[in-house]
Amino acid sequence: MRLLIVCMQFPTGPGQSYMTTELAGALTTAGHEVEVLHLDWSAAPGGPTETFVTHGGVRLVRCAPRVVAGLGAWVWAASKFVLSGRRAARVARDLFDLEGFDAVIAWMPAIAIAPLLPLIRRAGVRHRLLFIWDFFPDHHRQIGRIPAGPPYWIARAWEQRLLGQFTAIICTLAGNADYLRRHYRVTEEQRVLVTPIWSDTSPRPAIDRAAIRARHGLPADRPIAVFGGQLVPGRGFEQMLAAADRGGTAGSSLLYLFIGDGRLAPKLRARAAEQSNVAWRPPLPRETYLDLLGACDVGMVATVRGVTSFSIPTKTIDYLRSGLPVIAAVEPGNDFVSILERYGVGVAVPLDAPEAFRLQVERLATDPRARLAAREGAPRCLDEVFDVRHAVAAVLDAVGA
Repeated sequence: MRLLIVCMQFPTGPGQSYMTTELAGALTTAGHEVEVLHLDWSAAPGGPTETFVTHGGVRLVRCAPRVVAGLGAWVWAASKFVLSGRRAARVARDLFDLEGFDAVIAWMPAIAIAPLLPLIRRAGVRHRLLFIWDFFPDHHRQIGRIPAGPPYWIARAWEQRLLGQFTAIICTLAGNADYLRRHYRVTEEQRVLVTPIWSDTSPRPAIDRAAIRARHGLPADRPIAVFGGQLVPGRGFEQMLAAADRGGTAGSSLLYLFIGDGRLAPKLRARAAEQSNVAWRPPLPRETYLDLLGACDVGMVATVRGVTSFSIPTKTIDYLRSGLPVIAAVEPGNDFVSILERYGVGVAVPLDAPEAFRLQVERLATDPRARLAAREGAPRCLDEVFDVRHAVAAVLDAVGA
């Protein structure tokens, strides 16, 4: 089967990987011919288009976005969606044999590739699949990236119309499939499937915890709770830091470690300088970062307050690969909680409950039984929930293969 993947993230540098690259690789390994149109959303606008074949045998065409600059942030952002989609459509028309594909796989927001969708339909591509990781524009309005009012209404109506162009829609959780049906119009002919996020699920090799801690200037004799990733608003840092405050008052030895960069990095760096149970480290190379996770005792995640759909924090997979139990601050009803509990790899507490967070993170970091349960449950959880083969199965199911 010939498959075209259209996406906005597809890293190809040494040691780089993402869910799109892993899906393309797994589909290729399964015997399918995969080509990728990468609208590189993070590239400098106006850059050149490049074509090459990856080490995994995937033909990749990468094009840069287009924008109207000099007229303000709103015009810049809106024009990026409109003009970049037109650019992607021209590249697809000129550099791909669209009539030869059996299926196209894309991701929400569909607005980003709106001009491409009519080309795909006119080319007679029978199966058109849309993965939804975040509901656009609902999620973006709720986290403050899109203003309420006309900009949101226009984006919402446009995205809804484009949703009808797809034959199958794939959500990450059953709760999100329910959200889709309640908040968007889905026809009887459209299939709705569920598959969680995926990544490399191989276990990490054994490490010298003491040596790695020493290398990063971390204490050898204190339990460590770690958060690794983008340090930006909406990741639950208020709750984690409030738990650290309460832990310091209670005399807990637990160290709260934050690894990464972003808008909140200066705040966390300053907090670490003045508070003995908080530490910050800058972003690290991938393998170095994973080794450092293995030298910690519990992984911390939090979902976004005020968001009505659900998510699975991707860093969960790295924590489980490193054998860490997971403490999650999540909104009520999130299916992610049942995954943690079913495999015994972590616990969840409500958002805005710093004392509950503190008690549970300290228990997970210091209770040998909790850590043993996580180490024993993680391989099965990774294999049965987060392995890329489940995404491949969902794709094949969606096309009736």
